[in-house]
Amino acid sequence: MKLIISNIIMKRNNIKNIARTLLFCSLIVFLAGCERNTDWIDEGLNIDPDSPADVPMKLLLPAIQQEMGYNLVGNNTARTNNIWTQHFDGVSRQAYTEARYQLTPADVNNVWGSIYASMLINSQLIIDKSKTEGQESPHYAGVAQVLQATTLGMTTDLFGDIPFSEALKGSENILRPSYDSQEAIYNTIFSLLDDAVTNLNSPSNVLDVEGDVCFGGDIDNWIKAANSIKARHYLQLSNQLGNQAYTLALAALQNGFTSNADDFLVPFEDANRNPLFQFMEQRTDIRMASTFVDLLIASDDPRLPFYVAENGDGEFVGSVIGSQNESASWPGDYIAGPSASVPMMTYSELKFIEAEARFVLGQAGAQEAYEDAVAASVLRVTGEANTAWLDANINGDPVTLEKIIQQKYIDGVATNQPYADWRRTGLPVITLHPDAVISNIPTRFPYAQSEIDNNRENVPSVTISDKLWWDQ
Repeated sequence: MKLIISNIIMKRNNIKNIARTLLFCSLIVFLAGCERNTDWIDEGLNIDPDSPADVPMKLLLPAIQQEMGYNLVGNNTARTNNIWTQHFDGVSRQAYTEARYQLTPADVNNVWGSIYASMLINSQLIIDKSKTEGQESPHYAGVAQVLQATTLGMTTDLFGDIPFSEALKGSENILRPSYDSQEAIYNTIFSLLDDAVTNLNSPSNVLDVEGDVCFGGDIDNWIKAANSIKARHYLQLSNQLGNQAYTLALAALQNGFTSNADDFLVPFEDANRNPLFQFMEQRTDIRMASTFVDLLIASDDPRLPFYVAENGDGEFVGSVIGSQNESASWPGDYIAGPSASVPMMTYSELKFIEAEARFVLGQAGAQEAYEDAVAASVLRVTGEANTAWLDANINGDPVTLEKIIQQKYIDGVATNQPYADWRRTGLPVITLHPDAVISNIPTRFPYAQSEIDNNRENVPSVTISDKLWWDQ
């Protein structure tokens, strides 16, 4: 009996072996047939049409610009630091927490990720693509370098030391990049802008710039933008370089913007609405601060109804800091209308830079530059010259540093520059929030939680009360 069972088992095993052999041979024949005839295979089967492997420069460019308008200025950064500078008041939820000077690493994850993934890396892609044989475009490279320098400037002015020299080397697969000092980042900014001007002036350009939503491919405007942004960051070094910073800023601005028509703006429209408009539509937890509104009311400033919306009673009312007054005015249409543009750099800012530099250096022309700056701001915001108001309040009124910074503070609402100027100069004087959780207004943003989680060994140990390098 055992012998019979053993024979049966052996036969079953032989059958299994034969079946496996036949299956294996069939598979070889099938694969060989596939190699000979692959016409039936859809080669695009595993390609995501919404995630192309190679994006042309004319599509990368507007995506970078819109991302800069939305995240670098329009929503995730300026909204927070404008609460601290008391242009806005956080009256509820997260905004009230930020108004009391609580900003956590998790709160800046979105903006940090956007800066690197959507702005810095994509601008580097354009720079690299601009060298493609047969499509060489130093003009595209120059535009991308201006965008990259602008992004780096605003980022380091918020965070201090940041990754850059190792951060964009995707081919080397550096997943934990080291942090460059703020001083090194500033040197990189100036180098990028110098290279941008050289590239933008290049006569050997094969592929013209397309997709530019800021200047429509106007190379002269980009050259002016490069020099204007250079002036901004030289001024920012006044505590480090002293009078040399002002001298360098004056040299740069000679080739900068010459009128409001040159302004570096990111446009928005009904199909792609202004970021602050979207925030108010969805969240509504900020109001215009009394510090800012009362300043405009005191001089009957014509920009008031453009910067500040009427409240439910038809009045311009600012929220007293800490009052959580949800009946106060919302941001006005100039800064939070659905199609309001977001400024990256303006002619009025450049004239304020000139006014400060000439005033501090004791040079002639400070008064004229100051008056031109305010006039340019009023014209840009209201659409009218408002000569009578300028003559009554600005023209002929002896210029001081306090007046320059105060008017620049008004002009720069909903941008990052008033926060940078306040840290650099201490002007205008801003009082502490009555319910502050720390003893000072924050002087920097914290590093993102994603960086702390994934690059902990390189992230500097800081608090939001620590000063940046240029602020020391």
